[in-house]
Amino acid sequence: MAVPVGDFAEITDLFSPCVELLAFNMPLLSKIIVVILALAGFVIYDIAYLEPVDDIRVFNVVFEFSFAIMALVMFLVIESLKGKSFYQFLNAGFLLLFISMYVDGLDQFYLHGEMYTAVAEKATMFTGFILLFVGINKWIVEHGNLNKKLENQAFTDELTGLYNRRGLLKKFEAMMMQADAEGQAMSIIIADLDDFKEFNDTFGHLAGDDFLAELGCHLLGMMGEQQVIGRWGGEEFAIGLLGSELQQALAFAERLRLNVAQIELPKGMSKHRVTISMGVCEKAADESLMDAVKRADRSLYQAKNLGKNQAIAS
Repeated sequence: MAVPVGDFAEITDLFSPCVELLAFNMPLLSKIIVVILALAGFVIYDIAYLEPVDDIRVFNVVFEFSFAIMALVMFLVIESLKGKSFYQFLNAGFLLLFISMYVDGLDQFYLHGEMYTAVAEKATMFTGFILLFVGINKWIVEHGNLNKKLENQAFTDELTGLYNRRGLLKKFEAMMMQADAEGQAMSIIIADLDDFKEFNDTFGHLAGDDFLAELGCHLLGMMGEQQVIGRWGGEEFAIGLLGSELQQALAFAERLRLNVAQIELPKGMSKHRVTISMGVCEKAADESLMDAVKRADRSLYQAKNLGKNQAIAS
């Protein structure tokens, strides 16, 4: 049965105190001292207590010590990862793999007993690989979460929580491709709050930001599965409607206009009414996305010039 990633992360966190107790969160100088002691300790023990091998297999010596050197290099150079949740696991894992492969290399020079091999080589290697597995898994999860966070920051407007222009264009492109592939209509609405500079000048920019944040949540709540909204810039918003022809999009814009006009303002602002003007267009089959956006934008300016607080279709 598959273990969910979240559950696996909780399981691996149980290993953390054990790894910390092994003191593998050590500075570089301590690492070098540990390596020197390991190198000297195993060689001295083999020379003093074990019988030399008469027939040395050079091929095995080269490869086993090569693996030991690679593990040693990784053990010494991962200092840039210190502080990460997976650092101690990788640190301990590479150290144990180095010891295991080093002992395996010495096995070509001295006769290691079964118990010596089982403890110093096999058990050490097994434990090292487990720690590396846990560490790499934690690294992958952390890296994935970071990428998701960065992607959200790149495509999300911080104030309203809606898509920003970059994220919105990406969604519009995907929506346009789906519309072309399935033969569906696609309409675009560009909306702009009326006289919002006056609102900011009267109540302050913080109040203006609070209203935009509330409006973003309000507008998002109006969106269906085939509709997407984002902040186009300033107090301007853009909406994509997949499967909506021009008249349907115009009716949607009218509902949106009425909803915005009914938003209750905080005490002291209740006499001030915020309205919104919109330009609506249905994307033509041979029209590019940006040409359709420009058409909707021109309709928006027409709505402004005709008295605001209305939706104009083109």
